[in-house]
Amino acid sequence: MKMQLKKQLFGLSLILSLLISNCRCNDIINVGEKTESVPTTLLLPTIATTTSTLSTQMALEKDSTEQMNYKNIVMSLYVPITKLGPCRYIDGTRKQNHQCRRDPGLADALRDAKNIAMGYCKEQFKFDRWNCSIETKGKRNIFKKVYKETAFVHALTAAALTYQISRACAEGKMSRCQCATERRPAVNDPKKFQWGGCSDNVKHGKRVARNFLELQTTDNDNDEQSYILRHDGEVGIVTLANHMETKCKCHGVSGSCTMKTCWRKLSDFNATAAALRVKYHQALRKVTYTKASRRAAKREQRERVVTIGTGFNGRNFGILETTDPDYETLFYLEQSPTFCALTKGRQCSSPENCANLCCGRGYTTRVIKQVEKCKCRFANNRCCTIVCDYCERYEDRYYCK
Repeated sequence: MKMQLKKQLFGLSLILSLLISNCRCNDIINVGEKTESVPTTLLLPTIATTTSTLSTQMALEKDSTEQMNYKNIVMSLYVPITKLGPCRYIDGTRKQNHQCRRDPGLADALRDAKNIAMGYCKEQFKFDRWNCSIETKGKRNIFKKVYKETAFVHALTAAALTYQISRACAEGKMSRCQCATERRPAVNDPKKFQWGGCSDNVKHGKRVARNFLELQTTDNDNDEQSYILRHDGEVGIVTLANHMETKCKCHGVSGSCTMKTCWRKLSDFNATAAALRVKYHQALRKVTYTKASRRAAKREQRERVVTIGTGFNGRNFGILETTDPDYETLFYLEQSPTFCALTKGRQCSSPENCANLCCGRGYTTRVIKQVEKCKCRFANNRCCTIVCDYCERYEDRYYCK
């Protein structure tokens, strides 16, 4: 009796498994002790909806990860590395590590770009409250939000990286580029000079910098912070490219200039840093681009916010008006902190400068004794030995309390 019952149960289970796997009948759902029948056609839309929802969530998570990676790209240049990779001086993404493997000279360009960006930035802002420090207060830094300083650092970093790559190509330090080969302006009088030498490869520098910093935008880029910071990066690259100059060298016997060779070269980076500082003081706050204006940007029709209004997601943005398509203005979103916590002990250029730099805390004056050479002359009034006296000079220096 028990054997027959087991055989019947085995047969029923086998039939049920065959029906469910082949989908030849209605799906069976057990509810308590009752057995109800639900058509398979009713379950398919639910399955499809669930699959579509999961795909959408995965796509959103991927987009969020890519946006977060972009926001951290420039920041990763100025924070200590956690692992040693192909880029050596930055915790690079998979794409960036691939670029550094393809061209080993790119890692050194990253190091040099960081050094000149911070060096020239500190020189430009040495008597301002913000002296290019990454920290704002405590563990917070300028990359947490899009301050005016964040916009400036993004622009300066993009310009510095383009500068170093362009120079490295001309100096033979990059394996995948060489001297510039772009068309040069025609020379009206060939007797005056001819094009030659090795020009800085700015075209290659801009392409590599944009690719490494992921400055390319898409129509699906709805993250306002990433979009504005990418714009600021482009401002830095365009500002650098506007500082190209022509260098020439004379050739001839005994110093004569019977023939002159000229080439195109980037000017000193301090000129770019100074120009970006002017743009820093003229930066606009609370700027965004609508989808229509983003599409128009590709058709060289940019729009700029000039008046604060109400935008999407309940946030305040500006009223749009048409302006030139050039990248001439830095944009930012948040009001900058005072940076007063970082000015203790800082040196002022004058008492008037201390009034702003010291945030009202006052300043101290120190008298510094300087010993320097003076009254230099030829020894015994003959060439070519020079002797000098040593003179003392006292200088007042001012420091914030």
